[in-house]
Amino acid sequence: MIGSREPLRRKARRTALIILYIYDLMNFPLDEIVKEILEKVKLSEKNLEFLDKLISKIKENKKIIDKTIKKHLINWKLERLSYIDRAILRIATCEILFFDDIPPKVSINEAIELAKEFSDEDARRFINGVLDAIYKEINK
Repeated sequence: MIGSREPLRRKARRTALIILYIYDLMNFPLDEIVKEILEKVKLSEKNLEFLDKLISKIKENKKIIDKTIKKHLINWKLERLSYIDRAILRIATCEILFFDDIPPKVSINEAIELAKEFSDEDARRFINGVLDAIYKEINK
């Protein structure tokens, strides 16, 4: 799964996806989930820093992130999305809103890559559409 051509932060995003999935599904304390997952997943120092920043930003800004996603869900409710798709959207939306050093197109592409790995064809198109709408609104 982790190849030399894989973008440097993809493993951190994949780890964040697992953490957010478990958190959403089980509602265990986030810090405990992070600790347990990091005992099983080895990340470089840079990926660990990125993961920590990403999880912290999502935790601090969950209401803003979810509100932004909800605004662009047409005929859907955030609660109806699969846990995986919801986590992917939260990661990418957080990056688009709060990570100035990451081009939004990179965040969208990385979300699609996560969807290819963990979700289905319909979800990929759906995630792409929602994130593209968020990106367009921000760039008005």
